[in-house]
Amino acid sequence: MTISLEPASPAHRLYLSELAIYLRESRQILAAWDAYSDQHSDPNTHQPYDEDAYGLRQLRRDADTLGAFGRLYYHADELVHVAEHQLTQLPAAARTRRYAWQVRELRDSTKGLYAVQHDWLTVRRALPARAQPGTQAFEEPLAESYAEAWHYLDQWAIHGQALFAINALAQKQPKASAPGSVTTTPVPKTAAAPSAARR
Repeated sequence: MTISLEPASPAHRLYLSELAIYLRESRQILAAWDAYSDQHSDPNTHQPYDEDAYGLRQLRRDADTLGAFGRLYYHADELVHVAEHQLTQLPAAARTRRYAWQVRELRDSTKGLYAVQHDWLTVRRALPARAQPGTQAFEEPLAESYAEAWHYLDQWAIHGQALFAINALAQKQPKASAPGSVTTTPVPKTAAAPSAARR
């Protein structure tokens, strides 16, 4: 996959705004889940009072979070790639090292999400014709796919803010560094190929 997203371009700003929406919505979804979990679980053992109802509500949390990420899904790897490139232009510091770690977490989570989606499509193709949406044969593997994706989505909710911080720091760099960014544009495209091959 070729990454053509340019830092500070209209597309980059759009994708960051979509990330901001996801971060807000994912916080709301998680807060609602925490409130439900607290209300419907034993305060001492943390075991749900009704495991079936609890499982259905957890499935809704997973599905809602994935739905919120949907607008960002196809651009997540591009945002991560741009942040990695921007980090190479920033002075080394404890803060940038932390950002680099967070970006690696986001890259791993993005790969995980794409792998979960690939696995679900493989499973769905193998389902019998009678396994339609709404049937147990369809909904059970779908629920498992949602559950697998949720961890990676949660990592985006935790570390996604780093992309805004990196972008803000990169925009503050002296304009004299701009020509260097132009000459290094082919490097991100080459670097993107191995990650695509590993999927």
